[in-house]
Amino acid sequence: MSYYRRFILVVLFFINTSYVAQADGGQAGLPQLDFNTYPSLVFWSVISLIIGYILMKYLVTPNIKSILNNRETNIQNDLVKAKTSSQETEKIKENIINSQTEFKSRSQLIVNQALYKTKQDIEKKEKDINKKLNEKVIKAEKQIIETQKLVINEVISNAEELTAKVVQNLTDLKYDKVAGKNAINTASKNILVEK
Repeated sequence: MSYYRRFILVVLFFINTSYVAQADGGQAGLPQLDFNTYPSLVFWSVISLIIGYILMKYLVTPNIKSILNNRETNIQNDLVKAKTSSQETEKIKENIINSQTEFKSRSQLIVNQALYKTKQDIEKKEKDINKKLNEKVIKAEKQIIETQKLVINEVISNAEELTAKVVQNLTDLKYDKVAGKNAINTASKNILVEK
């Protein structure tokens, strides 16, 4: 309680106790029914009501009014803050959705680029492997042809020797090496052409 309230309550208490003490002094009966006390009761009732009104008007009501105003101001501020927070939340949510969409598109682009690069690398390696295989096949074919020529030449030379030995052993004819060699070469060419 403020200083003024306490002071007024103490003054009223002393004034009322002095009148109660005077009323009890010599009369019997109820003081409320004694008409001699009515003017003072009316006076002090009016004074008490005026003081009560002044106290209510200047001390209690302004405090209640300021409390209600502060409360209303706080409520309005909280509503504004809540609305601002809601708007910021929506902006953040939109930013997150946009970021997710952007990240998805970036990741899809990276995956597509990786797939394309991998496909190109595989095709390049396949070409390199095919090239190496073709080179090896060509080399092997050359070796086969060379081996075949060597074998054919060896067979032809062996055929010449065998023919010369067969002719000498089985017949008394003299073997002409040049004519025999030409005949064997012609026969071998005809056999190779047929294959």
